[in-house]
Amino acid sequence: MVQIAVVGIGFMGRAHLRNYSMFPHAQVTALCDVRAEAMDPNCPETAGNIAAGGVQFDFASARHFTDFEKMLDAGGFDMVDICLPTYLHAEHAVKALEAGYHVFCEKPLAMTNAETRWIIETKHKCGRHIGVGHCLRYWPAYREVKKIIDGGKYGRVFYAEFARFSLPPIWGWDGWLMDSKRSGSAALDLHIHDVDQVFHLFGMPQAVRSRGVREKDGGFSHITTLYKYPQFDVMSTGGWNCSPSFGFVMRAFFILEGATIELDFSKSPALTVFPKEGEKFSPALPPHDGYFYELKDFTEHLETGNFENIVTAESAAQSIRLGLLEIESAHQDAEIGV
Repeated sequence: MVQIAVVGIGFMGRAHLRNYSMFPHAQVTALCDVRAEAMDPNCPETAGNIAAGGVQFDFASARHFTDFEKMLDAGGFDMVDICLPTYLHAEHAVKALEAGYHVFCEKPLAMTNAETRWIIETKHKCGRHIGVGHCLRYWPAYREVKKIIDGGKYGRVFYAEFARFSLPPIWGWDGWLMDSKRSGSAALDLHIHDVDQVFHLFGMPQAVRSRGVREKDGGFSHITTLYKYPQFDVMSTGGWNCSPSFGFVMRAFFILEGATIELDFSKSPALTVFPKEGEKFSPALPPHDGYFYELKDFTEHLETGNFENIVTAESAAQSIRLGLLEIESAHQDAEIGV
């Protein structure tokens, strides 16, 4: 049985708690949030841009803490799941690693390249494991796309594009999401999902060229990037400037030699393959979302050692590096070599 402490009981923390409740091999034994009311079962759930399913968590089944270091000292768990605002990730991950715990950290792993190096160096020094919440690598539809591309049945990729649109995330605690110094704005928070998919599917590009909607605090609330590869280009665009009534949309599109693939979560089914020969089809997919499978994988690894290794701290650091290069390109209004 893997015992877990969850830190940060907002929208994402609660999503993680519901998923842990479905795992027979995992038990949440500690909760931590600076707001004691966040750990009250009657507290209204923090909003978010994706519906988080699963059974409800029994808040009375875990000890409650409002001080992170006191929770680490108290122990009684094997891993710490960090669902805090991004600017707090590095400090809390390092403290948990140094206290002897494994760490699962929500995306992005950190705010800067220096912080990711600090976390990775601490991980190696302490001999602990780190999981990172790049949930699209585990999302069944995105995994199926990778399987199709890697399998080669439809030949090489000619072109790919990704898009992610959201209403402004005003639900964040203390307004942290709308503060680029604490979140990296949409370019590093929302858009990082597709940055990570570009890296996961195709590796590092040769160069990036980005433009965006720059806010008064210097962050980009929308960013669009052209990634240049030797034989094809990839486009990605994302931001959180949509009208409140619009909600949230994520989609992707791929043109291969022998097929076109559409991934659009506003449609049902979300994934459709259009072969050049034969009829279009939608592959059968597992029932749960990426949150479920990423947490299941990490906790089962700690329990059994059978780890899929889909997301490593090192690969998550590369996605941050690529995202930061995009932000630099947008600031400079120039192409930047990778």
